[in-house]
Amino acid sequence: MNRPGRARVALLLTVVTAALLTACTGTDADPARADATPTTQPTSSPTPNSPPPPPPSPSPTASPTPSTAAEIAEAVDKWYTYGGETAMVSLIEEARNAESGRPREALELMVLDFGGLTDALSTARLMGPIPDPKTQSAWAAAIEHLDGAVREVLASVPKDGRTIQSLQETGQMLRGWSTFDEGIKSLKSAQALLNRRFGLKPSVDPWEAGV
Repeated sequence: MNRPGRARVALLLTVVTAALLTACTGTDADPARADATPTTQPTSSPTPNSPPPPPPSPSPTASPTPSTAAEIAEAVDKWYTYGGETAMVSLIEEARNAESGRPREALELMVLDFGGLTDALSTARLMGPIPDPKTQSAWAAAIEHLDGAVREVLASVPKDGRTIQSLQETGQMLRGWSTFDEGIKSLKSAQALLNRRFGLKPSVDPWEAGV
């Protein structure tokens, strides 16, 4: 079975305008509704002369989570040291590799290969959350946006053997690359937060290193 990110295709872009990109970018999600009225559960009256109920059993003790600044810093350092740095650098490098196939002009022949990026996204998920809410928010957004971008761009490839996209397919592809840009922004934000808040950064800047 072929994995979605393993597809290699060649196609020609149709000529589209900036207005198409603007018109096709994203949709707002419906806000969650919370208008349900809670029901009141009836309570039973104690039976006269009945013995008092036994005391509740103690709740199990939850695993401790980092709470102080020092504990959070130590936990983040462990996350970064034991695989986090490798996962982040790999994701940056594979995102840059994937972007090299991005079309720059109309009617441009291009080859899409997201195999390395999908592998890097899988590794990033296996790392678990970063033990700092703000940094984790940026990291999770990067993973979500890059994964969504891969799916949308690949879904825009003609399924009937055509090498020229329709306007609808081109619009879908442009939305995918716009989502990709959001993923890159979040990825840069996560890396910057690790550096600024915890002094963690790779020895070689993956954004500057050759690919």
